[in-house]
Order: sequence, then structure tokens, then C-alpha cells
Amino acid sequence: MAINHQDPMTSTPETDGRSGFQDPRSRSDFLPQHYPRANGKDAPPIDAAAQNDRILLEFLAVYYELNREYSRLVEVRKRPDSQQRSEAERERLQAIEKVLVLRDGLEDRYAPFGVIAEPVVQEGFTVDLKASFGNVDTAGRRRSDLYTITAYVPIPLPKGAKVEDLPIQIEGPGISTE
Repeated sequence: MAINHQDPMTSTPETDGRSGFQDPRSRSDFLPQHYPRANGKDAPPIDAAAQNDRILLEFLAVYYELNREYSRLVEVRKRPDSQQRSEAERERLQAIEKVLVLRDGLEDRYAPFGVIAEPVVQEGFTVDLKASFGNVDTAGRRRSDLYTITAYVPIPLPKGAKVEDLPIQIEGPGISTE
């Protein structure tokens, strides 16, 4: 995963295959019942090239793993109470925690770019993932570049004070330290 090292308000993350991300649908042990929908629709194709689709696929993969681990926990909890069940339940909860850490990492990576992924959960399973992206509006149209707006706000200094004596750095038109 590479991220443009530019202004986070105008740049966007790029997926490049170095993140270790693998679409679970390409694995031989894939269980489709655990793969969530994406914004109420089927997920983008495995080979999707669009940046937002690649990001969405990463989130879907993490929620798929979370669903698989939760399914395993549900199976363990069906067993009669015993020391083995308690140990197996603890192991499953630890596995879920590891996936939650991965999910949190994705959220942290993409949040500065306006990416929000909200799971729709039914009976403990994520069935849909509502994703929004900071670089497109709600209709899916790309946003235009951000605008810079400058305003002139005069702030008088106290009597006898000089700009160079202030404990802060002040810049801008009209500032003279001479």
C-alpha cells in the first residue's frame, strides 16, 4: 500500500499490491456466505483497477475474515461447557481481536482521505459494507479540487507592542518587522 505524500485533503491513497492484500474470493477455501455486499451491491471484481474499488475490496476482505472468525466462535459456543470449550472460545476471541486490529489499521490508513466504511451487521455478521469516499460525492462524481480562500482580518496589537516581540510566528501580506 503506497500513499501519495501530498496534502491529505487533495491526495488519495494508491493500492499497489505491496500491502499483502489478497482478495479472499481467489482462495480455494473461500466461503461466499461470509463475504459482505458492498453498498448493497455485489463487490467489485477481483481485478478491479479503480482506486476506490481496490480500497473497498481491502475493507471487504477484512470484514470477510471477521465473519469467518465470528462463525468459528459461534460453532465453539454450541459445544457443551468444558475446559476445552473455554480454551477454544478464548482462541477464537483472540483471532477476532487480530482481525479487528487489521480493520482498525485500514480505517486509520484511509480516514485522512475521507474513506469511511460502516458495516451493516445482522446476528453478529457483517452482511453489507456502506462505504463512502472523500474524493467523490454521494452520486459517485469526482469532486473538484479544493479552493483556497484568503481573508483580510486586521487585529490591532496592544499599545507599544511590536510584531517581532510576539511569541508566535506571523506571516502574510502587510506584516512588517522593520
